[in-house]
Amino acid sequence: MKRRAFTLIELLVVIAIIAILIALLVPAVQKVREAAARSQCQNNLKQIALAAHNYHNNFKRFPPALNLPGETGFGWDPEPDPLKYYGLHVALFPYYEQGTLRDKLVIDKADPQNFNCKGPDSIGATVIGLLTCPSETQFPSGKVGVYNSLYFGLTSYGGCSGNSPTTTDGKASLKNGIFYMNSRITFAMITDGSSNTLLFGERSRMNLKVTSSSQALGGWAWANSYAQEDNTMNASQLPEGTQPHNLDVFGSQHSGGSISNFAFADGAVRSISKNISIVIFQYLAVRNDGKVVDGGGNY
Repeated sequence: MKRRAFTLIELLVVIAIIAILIALLVPAVQKVREAAARSQCQNNLKQIALAAHNYHNNFKRFPPALNLPGETGFGWDPEPDPLKYYGLHVALFPYYEQGTLRDKLVIDKADPQNFNCKGPDSIGATVIGLLTCPSETQFPSGKVGVYNSLYFGLTSYGGCSGNSPTTTDGKASLKNGIFYMNSRITFAMITDGSSNTLLFGERSRMNLKVTSSSQALGGWAWANSYAQEDNTMNASQLPEGTQPHNLDVFGSQHSGGSISNFAFADGAVRSISKNISIVIFQYLAVRNDGKVVDGGGNY
């Protein structure tokens, strides 16, 4: 018996059905991937928040955004750790299981970011997986940023410095977040309540503005007066993940840039919409303004 072949019409129908199935499947796969990435990001923030809590248990305070000597003349307090140069994440390295890496760093030189970051194989170019968001699509090759001849492992997460824009002038800073230059904040100083105050959040690298001070990097190894915006973000603007923005503001690419993940000072991790009221967002960012917002709410 002669075998009957497919007609052209039958073949086109089969192809059309396959195309429809693929069209239905791709969004579903993308949603699953985004859900997994969002879950991983939230877990990263949870681990970072727990590290900060462990640091507080040992030192009876949170680490500063930047431990930088010689800044009292610029309106900042003396450094908590005398004559040392390091940022927020470096302080937390022992609690990230990165104590060995911290031990390799030179943090007692006046220009440690140069000393630690000279070349692609330098210590400062090390990428810490815990500090990178899986939804970030704009990392350069290897997640390493380059500024002149210096190389920096990049990060997606930073501490909350309050609601004022990042500045090198301590007199202009409101110092009302949990992390800022040479800060010594304790739980007792979070008078709005730890469950109502932002501790850490994420930043998006999409459409970062390049400035003379930031160079749109966000590396963990900077340790000069401009490194505050590498280690912290603030609520001077709403969290934004896709529109042009500065290095020192919160945001992410989750759900098309519509939400960002945050760790509160009590260790809880929640998502905040970019459509949140700027007033409410700033209340959450400030630790001591008396404007208590329920941190368990939906934003």
